[in-house]
Amino acid sequence: MKSAGFTLLEIMLVLVLLGIATAVVLPTLAPADSSARLKTDARRFAALVKTGHQESLLKGKNLGVRFTDNGYQFMEWHEGQWQLLKSDRLLTERVLSDAIRLDFMPGELIWQAALDAEKQQDSSLFSNGSNKATPDLYLWSSGEVTPAEVRFQSASDARRFYSVMIRETGEVNVVSADEYDKTSSRG
Repeated sequence: MKSAGFTLLEIMLVLVLLGIATAVVLPTLAPADSSARLKTDARRFAALVKTGHQESLLKGKNLGVRFTDNGYQFMEWHEGQWQLLKSDRLLTERVLSDAIRLDFMPGELIWQAALDAEKQQDSSLFSNGSNKATPDLYLWSSGEVTPAEVRFQSASDARRFYSVMIRETGEVNVVSADEYDKTSSRG
């Protein structure tokens, strides 16, 4: 006579299948502008800027980052013009979720004035005559970097953001909205 019940093996199999289904479905339930997503995107960008800075120093190449409506692209000064990096596996174009807004704010007005003066003196590095796009953020082979703040912000709630703070020396820090308020109040 056969008993009417489940074996331990059958119960374990069902639990494993439920676990796999949960692992697949759960990430899609998190909102696209969640704090975790903002933090991940900001940290990824910070890591890529550090990588680009190191690559520009090691290989003696001038690199840049151009911000688009929905993400950012890495560029290289090559053969007398700025070109999108296409062969680099890390420094490729990144497209952000529509729920994330990206704001680029150049820092240090003195540095910006010096950059503007350089643009007028040697326009070959900043435009290539054909009106093609140039970077917003420069990673020079000399080690200098455009000081700036790049904010990854929720499109639905401006109070939720992570800022990537970039210094001229190449130091890059990620700051949350709460930390940003504390560091700004110190002046």
